[in-house]
Amino acid sequence: MIRPITLILFALAACSVIDAPIAQLERWQKRHAAGELAAIAAEPVVAECAPGKAEPCQRLHLMRAEACLGLAFAERAPGAACPGASAREVGLLACAASAAQAAEQAAGEVLLPARRLRAQARLCAIENLPPAMAAPTARELITEAAPLADAEGALLRGRAALAAARPSAGTEAARCAAAREALAEARRGLALNPADQALKRLADDAALRAQRITDCHR
Repeated sequence: MIRPITLILFALAACSVIDAPIAQLERWQKRHAAGELAAIAAEPVVAECAPGKAEPCQRLHLMRAEACLGLAFAERAPGAACPGASAREVGLLACAASAAQAAEQAAGEVLLPARRLRAQARLCAIENLPPAMAAPTARELITEAAPLADAEGALLRGRAALAAARPSAGTEAARCAAAREALAEARRGLALNPADQALKRLADDAALRAQRITDCHR
């Protein structure tokens, strides 16, 4: 016969498992409010948040992605669009990308905030790659960022296309096509947000890149 105290212990253990994501979410919300992003980034999401689990696991993965990306961007050089290539910065970008992907998997559908975070993290990782390696990864990113229909989505896709147009990234024809795609995305974004300075710089950079590729400026 199972004693009442044993039943109570079983019940408490079950509640502990069920509430583990909620407990972590409450703890992280307090840390986020206190600006303790490093603590969030350093702590893995609880094991109970296996792929396919939704709220609050989705929120946990998103918070960790935001923390990792925020820390990476806080270490950028003045005026730089992306963090550098140190082991710490590369690790933080990888953390942001994987956590954002986990948030999408938890949702079971395209979750635009997670897709945006992952695209930004991957874009900065791409910019630290050699041109020949950057081009195929940039093409993947452009496809993944297709659901982002706003000006920021156009900027992310355009910057990825510009990375695929870098010298030594491929054939002249492929680089030309990428430069033109970057310019098209910049114009698409500017149609949505004409005052966006980042999109204006992207348009200028894409046009200049095309001019420097043989027969591409025509």
